[in-house]
Amino acid sequence: MRKSISLRAFPPGMPTLRRAEMARDAGFDGVEVNLERTEDVDLFSSPEDLKALRRDIEALGLVVSAVYCRDQWHHPITSQNTATRQAGIRIVEQLVHAAAHLGADNVLVLPGAVDNRIFVNPPEIVPYAVAYRNAQAALRELAHGPAAAAGVHLAIENVWNKFLLSPLEFARFVDEIESPWASAYFDVGNVLRYGFPDDWIRILGPRIVNVQVKDFRRDVDTLAGFVGLLQGDVDWPAVRLALEEIGYDRWLTSEVLPAYQFHSERLIYETSAAMDAIFQPNGAHSARRMQ
Repeated sequence: MRKSISLRAFPPGMPTLRRAEMARDAGFDGVEVNLERTEDVDLFSSPEDLKALRRDIEALGLVVSAVYCRDQWHHPITSQNTATRQAGIRIVEQLVHAAAHLGADNVLVLPGAVDNRIFVNPPEIVPYAVAYRNAQAALRELAHGPAAAAGVHLAIENVWNKFLLSPLEFARFVDEIESPWASAYFDVGNVLRYGFPDDWIRILGPRIVNVQVKDFRRDVDTLAGFVGLLQGDVDWPAVRLALEEIGYDRWLTSEVLPAYQFHSERLIYETSAAMDAIFQPNGAHSARRMQ
């Protein structure tokens, strides 16, 4: 397994290449590039600019582990509004093309949401069955079209969206797209609110092409509950064992956000050290396994 880190973890305003240099110095093997409008390279950058960034990152001894864009939240593919849904499809298609230019074989895909009242105008609540049908139709179109052509996985993430709440349902949702390019981007911390990460890992199995590594405190139970690695309630030995059991040997991508008022770059080094401790062969025993 290889270590990666989301470029969102770095201090705001830091140039992309400087972030990559720091990731290398901290011991990471790759970076997840976030193509936000606020960054020096975004979703609408030219192929030439994206290829140049790839060369610069690879010159540092790193690779791009995945690409992502938060604009997906504002254009959910579950929406009942055709224009909103089509905009979401175009964003994912752009991500696929960007991934190909950057040398990444997967993009982080948000499967939309049932509750679209926060990010979407006009706000809407989508009936669950409609959300399922709309999201699956959009991803089927993308998986059999641009993703297959580019050889890039649509790595669907489990997020707080009141949708795809069971690992059995999530696995079925992916399988029904009927494409090897429809996959899972499993987020360890996100699932802790309503399940056990190791259960999800074993059920999703070979569908997983990337793993989001973050920690969460159940007693907080809000976005403020996401904390640094080893500071929350994730049973990391159980997670490591489940990944070993399914033969997972791809990316472990940390998603931590800047949390320090001063010297926030320390978070990058601390996260790398925590990942080494978590995934070393002889770690602590799982609390669940001992019960």
